[in-house]
Amino acid sequence: MEFPNFVSYRGENLKIFPEDKDSDGYLDAKDYFTGEKIAYFPDLKKISKAIGGARNLHKYWNSLSREDKVDMLEQAGVELNKIDNYDELISRAGGFPIKHVKNTRQNFGEYLKQAENLLQKTPGNGPMVGATSVTTPDVQPYIMIESLFGNCSVTEKGDSQEPFSAYIIGEVGYEVGLPVQFVTYSRTDNKKDFGSQLYKLCEQDDGYFILMGDPATPKKIAYRNLLDDADSTKLPLPKNMINFVSHGGAIIVDENADLEKATDGTIESFKYPKLCKAPTGIFVDERIADEYIDKLNNKINKQKVGDVTDKETDIAKVSQEYWDKLVDPFMRAAKSTTSEVVEGGKINQPTILKGHFNNSLAMEPHWPIYCIEPIENKDEAFRKINRTAKQSTKGKILELSVFTKDDELFKEIQEQRRKGDLGVYTLHKNKPTYSMNPEVGHEGIILRKYLAEENFVDK
Repeated sequence: MEFPNFVSYRGENLKIFPEDKDSDGYLDAKDYFTGEKIAYFPDLKKISKAIGGARNLHKYWNSLSREDKVDMLEQAGVELNKIDNYDELISRAGGFPIKHVKNTRQNFGEYLKQAENLLQKTPGNGPMVGATSVTTPDVQPYIMIESLFGNCSVTEKGDSQEPFSAYIIGEVGYEVGLPVQFVTYSRTDNKKDFGSQLYKLCEQDDGYFILMGDPATPKKIAYRNLLDDADSTKLPLPKNMINFVSHGGAIIVDENADLEKATDGTIESFKYPKLCKAPTGIFVDERIADEYIDKLNNKINKQKVGDVTDKETDIAKVSQEYWDKLVDPFMRAAKSTTSEVVEGGKINQPTILKGHFNNSLAMEPHWPIYCIEPIENKDEAFRKINRTAKQSTKGKILELSVFTKDDELFKEIQEQRRKGDLGVYTLHKNKPTYSMNPEVGHEGIILRKYLAEENFVDK
């Protein structure tokens, strides 16, 4: 399949196809597990149109009435719920079970339709550029949507591993008139130079550059050649760069938790194989730990491990190479301290480990590996979470899910987090670490803070 870039320039929306002279090359999109080429985009090396277009789009978007913006955003949400011809491409390119991809696409379609409640009254902070890596198919679309709700135009550099989830927002935006652009670029070919050119857009126009990925990349992009003569650790990140560098999740299961919700939420937290928010520590009150493990194991055994394009697949079947490179190192680290294998342990087997975990808590499992640690009290879990968080660039893990019926306990944990005594970005009560709700999710919270939403509430 052949896909264009969407670029707005001098008031005109343009489609640049791979064969067009301005595209100067191709960008292959491949099946994550087989390496088969499944589509290609223009490898856009001449980005002056994107840079100039973003400024023009921002002026255009802010000239519209609030009512017109709401209508356009809601129309885009309706259209997104209809488009399903990219689900298989997203699934194959990212290695995601297709049943989850469909739910995600429909979710950000529904979220766009909430524009009346979420669109800010402020004029916005200029053009935005999103340059994101992909661990779930909703990351790029939500960054684009949050930028639009902040009254900003947005240019999305789709990840060359899975560009389609961002692309469909670009396509719908092109059709209904949203100030969205989609540009692609190879992650291996002059990545720093390309990122630096995009960053100049924000630097010149007081916009924001949104980046996910390697902690060193933001400074390489912002400071370019200066890094040859400077210590990058002493250089501050520019004010207009939003850096999402962090990972990790955890779960606390209180003694009075609803174990049906707790085990369902635990399984849901591993729905994507490369999920950066997957819980590496599942801290369960020792009085209910065995019952929790039994319920979890019964549910895991009913899941289907299979091809990502099979609509019945719950867990992506991965290759030996994937397992050896990404999963096995986590398993070995998890088993290096006092722990035992309760279930699984081999390739493509969901695995339950019970014991004490130290070395693996700051890693990413890249597959459903459930590390369950019985604890005497919540303070024991807090110490482990904080120790893990300190190893992160931001000093926080992404998500903490708390399963409890005790409202006072949850309020106490909220207060610990607000005071900075608990290194966690986002709290969920009786919900999985992977939240489909951007209002309380890591990306939405940070973007809303930077976009200065008038009545921002960190829920």
